[in-house]
Amino acid sequence: MANTIHPISKLYSSLYTRHISTEHHPHFEVDLPENYVIHRKISGARMFILNREDKLNALNLGMIRNIGPQLKAWDVSSLAKVILLKGVGKGRLSTGDDVLDILTKTQSKDPDALYFFQDKYALIQMIATLKTPYVAILDGYALGGALGLFIHGPFRIATEKTIFAVPEITLGAFLNSGSSFYLPRMDGEIGTYLALTGNRLEGVDTFFTGIATHYIPSSRLAALEDKLIDLESSEHEIIHQVLEMFVDKKVVDKVGFKTETREMIDRCFSHDTIEEIIDALDHEKPSTWTRETKQRLLSVSPTSLRVTLKALRKGRTMSLVDCLKMEFDLIQKYMVTKDFHEGIYAAFVSKPRRKPHWDPPQLSGISDDDIDQLYFSEPSPNTLRLPSPYDLRKYPYSRFSLPTEEDVHSLLKKSEDRLKTEDIVKWFTDGYRGKWGVKEKILDILKRKTSTEKEGLVWIK
Repeated sequence: MANTIHPISKLYSSLYTRHISTEHHPHFEVDLPENYVIHRKISGARMFILNREDKLNALNLGMIRNIGPQLKAWDVSSLAKVILLKGVGKGRLSTGDDVLDILTKTQSKDPDALYFFQDKYALIQMIATLKTPYVAILDGYALGGALGLFIHGPFRIATEKTIFAVPEITLGAFLNSGSSFYLPRMDGEIGTYLALTGNRLEGVDTFFTGIATHYIPSSRLAALEDKLIDLESSEHEIIHQVLEMFVDKKVVDKVGFKTETREMIDRCFSHDTIEEIIDALDHEKPSTWTRETKQRLLSVSPTSLRVTLKALRKGRTMSLVDCLKMEFDLIQKYMVTKDFHEGIYAAFVSKPRRKPHWDPPQLSGISDDDIDQLYFSEPSPNTLRLPSPYDLRKYPYSRFSLPTEEDVHSLLKKSEDRLKTEDIVKWFTDGYRGKWGVKEKILDILKRKTSTEKEGLVWIK
């Protein structure tokens, strides 16, 4: 093992040695003023409005504890027909977790640093298993840990202002909020690429890649809210039909990514080690994208790179709850590592902002075996305790998103006859009731993933 590696188990055991629970604690009510999350009831609609403008709606413990109990109450209320989540100010929806607050609490050995994730994961489980339709409006930043408040829900609205990224790796941190469940289930290796680079998706690209379920111009959101408020139905299909009424059926020149870029993402990021991914980039035709992507990988925390890739590969076959438990375990180990402190300090404390100094600074300083031993071989002191037994391996409302590559592949495998392009496009557009974006997505998938033979299309392995 490299000399720069420290026995993490000794470090974090001194910080978090007692178990935490979801029982009542006297400081719950005094963490934050309630108006950081505004609650509204209008007819059958219920709203959560993130209102921490000075921090771009960054999430902390008080906000999480503000949302959870009310969400539970609204979900069992027959009067609540639809639940909306949105943000105000320049940060709408949210720039993610308040990592500086988490770091400060970690340094002072305040258990609230860990309670934040405990309570947030309980909230994520609740959102993923809600019975009442839940609509998240991503009209601006939708970054990092904010993902937990929307990605596991049935309806996610993108606008031309939407900016999505999971930038934790650039901070020497680790994915959370169920990212290890969601990202590996994105088409091809898009999820791996986003997680390892921290790169952004914006606007309509978030819709075509599956981050959002609908693309609606920001100027139409007020009218959409009025329509949802007037609804007397809590049926998901009705909510979906209403959202489709406001969709912007714009002409696009790419479906998430340019074809060449998307093919390189799948080729390069399909490997199971960082070295193989970098080598694959070196073997692509040199371009701005390959150069910038390689430089990005070499500039972030080597430890975070290795841990993130391993967690993504493990998450492919795990349930949502198992992924949350894995993330909660890893977070405890990350909280006391030098890279976590260094990355946040360099980004948010240092004036001017500077490049972080990672430990180790290079991939050669820590091996995959080191990662297994330090992060995956021994459990952290605290296990995640969730208030509900509910779990899932597939999202119950995925039909409201665009079809996936796996959906197309499955159709080709099940069909007794060879299908042609027009057959497949018609099958999906009819099945999705003319949902905008389906035709464009199917044509893109067929262009990249099939070849044409005399009898019809064949999936390329």
